[in-house]
Amino acid sequence: MSATILFTYPSTGTATSLPPDWDQVPGASGCTLENRLFRDRHPDLTAAGITVHGVSTQRPDQQAAFATAESIPFPLLSDVDLRLTAALRLPTFRAGQDLKLKRLILVIDRTRIIRHVVFPVLDIPAAIIEATQAAHTLR
Repeated sequence: MSATILFTYPSTGTATSLPPDWDQVPGASGCTLENRLFRDRHPDLTAAGITVHGVSTQRPDQQAAFATAESIPFPLLSDVDLRLTAALRLPTFRAGQDLKLKRLILVIDRTRIIRHVVFPVLDIPAAIIEATQAAHTLR
């Protein structure tokens, strides 16, 4: 593989499973959209040798249920123990009692060096296009 796109997001789930006033938190909404857009681009990314991984602080069973329901073809990784978050000093926010990852996209080369960062992600479709273009330059 020539590059990896690693995107972090706060949480996926039904509206009833999210903390109160979720839509009032800047950048919290849009996780399902982001996953779907990467899902839709996945065949082209795979053909170009680019892998995709999504990361949140949700439990693995929640990630698996969402991936199945949305036909997500790439791994959704759980950082429920916050190891990756701490190692990379990823940006977070607190929602209720939970620590959530802010939306961010990293483009990583084959030697595991981060070559491009999209943060903050304010326009999800535009950020995905930017990250995809950056990943293509690493081929």
